[in-house]
Amino acid sequence: MEKVILKVKFWLPVVLWAGFLFYLSSIPNLKASPNPAQDEIIRTAAHFLFYALGYGLFFRAFKQPKNFWWPLGLTCLYGFFDEVHQSFVPTRTFQIQDLVVDFSGAYLGQMIIRRWR
Repeated sequence: MEKVILKVKFWLPVVLWAGFLFYLSSIPNLKASPNPAQDEIIRTAAHFLFYALGYGLFFRAFKQPKNFWWPLGLTCLYGFFDEVHQSFVPTRTFQIQDLVVDFSGAYLGQMIIRRWR
């Protein structure tokens, strides 16, 4: 029972993070600002920060592995599937630039944790 509680403790934040991003990706016409330039800046920053956080959550879920690449790969894979999911939402599209920002945010998360450790 204790093993199950530990797994939930470490993986529940990952599931909640993924669910929150899935929810945001499901909203047609999602705007952070009525100003198009501000909207683009805010959304890009949000992608970057959310995926840096996602890397940290995956890293934690693996109980701080010595291999930093598994959490990075899973974070980037989630970003890819999130873009695919988004392509099925009215008014939303699959955008390579979002993937690049997602992957960059995840990589930043990896660099921060590597330096910290």
